[in-house]
Amino acid sequence: MSEQSHAGEESYSIEHWAMNRAHQIVIHQGMSLVEAAQCLDYKRTNANTYALRKAIMDCLVEALTQGARTSSPAGE
Repeated sequence: MSEQSHAGEESYSIEHWAMNRAHQIVIHQGMSLVEAAQCLDYKRTNANTYALRKAIMDCLVEALTQGARTSSPAGE
């Protein structure tokens, strides 16, 4: 397999993973936040805002960790 096609597949898999994770976050934490805001529930809105932020941060950390593993040189 050529290096260029391997990079293209890796890029696709990263994009696919990112889209799936973003979708999961929006569906779970995003919808909970919307429902709490619609009910004018201040405490639940704050809690869901925190949960949404945490899910995004966790996802970014996961992406950085996965990226560091995949981008390490093959000889190491």
